[in-house]
Amino acid sequence: MHSKDISVSRIENEKHLLRFLCASREEIAQRQKLFQRLTQYSWLANDNQILFEAIGELLATAPQQILSHLPAALTRRGFPDISCDALAEPSTMNAPAAFALAEELLRASQ
Repeated sequence: MHSKDISVSRIENEKHLLRFLCASREEIAQRQKLFQRLTQYSWLANDNQILFEAIGELLATAPQQILSHLPAALTRRGFPDISCDALAEPSTMNAPAAFALAEELLRASQ
C-alpha cells in the first residue's frame, strides 16, 4: 500500500474512533476508558487532535450531548472553522472493535 493511502486510511480510522467517542448510545465508562487510552496517541490529522481534545472536555461534562456541544467547544478553543459534520454519522463500532482499532493506531503511530 502506498504511504499516502496508509495516511488517508489512518485519518479515516481516527475519525471512526472520534465517532465512537461521541456516540451517546455507548456506555460512558467505555468511552472514557478509550479516551484515556488514546491520550498516548499521536494524531496524524491536526483537526482530529483538536476534535479529540474538545471531545475529552465534553466527555467529562456532557457525555450524552457531545455532538450538540462540540461546535461551541471548538469555538471556545479558537477553532470555529473545524467541521464536526463527519462525526455526526452514527458510529458502526462496538467497544471491543473500537479498542482493537485504537491499539492498531497506537502501534502505527510509534
